[in-house]
Amino acid sequence: MDDKNTKKALPWMRILLVASLAANLLIVGVVAGAMWSGGPKTVKRDPGGRGIVAGPYGRAFSKEERAEIRRSFEERKPWFDETRRKMRGFGQEIATAVRVEPFDGDAIRAILVRQREIQNALQDEGQNLMLERVEAMTPEQRAAFADRLEKALRAGKR
Repeated sequence: MDDKNTKKALPWMRILLVASLAANLLIVGVVAGAMWSGGPKTVKRDPGGRGIVAGPYGRAFSKEERAEIRRSFEERKPWFDETRRKMRGFGQEIATAVRVEPFDGDAIRAILVRQREIQNALQDEGQNLMLERVEAMTPEQRAAFADRLEKALRAGKR
């Protein structure tokens, strides 16, 4: 691409990058908001749970199991809080990097990679909380969990 075409494409590339970042931050905000506000309404109705594990998995756990997951979460809360602080900082880093001239897409790409790593760590930790609870179950409890999970999955298809 010649210099003239590059200059024409650059504003559109920036707009797409910012839109992509906004979408990523929206998703992270929804997930983080669900985790810290008690979860979606389907989980929130249960006073024994706080929505740490949301969706059909969260609905498949009993009230007592959700309470156990919540206790495990509370033990890890400082890590979650620090991770949330890091996530909030990415938006400002991107805004600053977008203003730099000449534009450096690699610098923004590096920020997005770090953001994805943090998102993956949050997801991994949530999955670990769930798996720890399932591992602590008896075979009968796991069978009941699987039954409730299948029921929650069927309900979600409607």
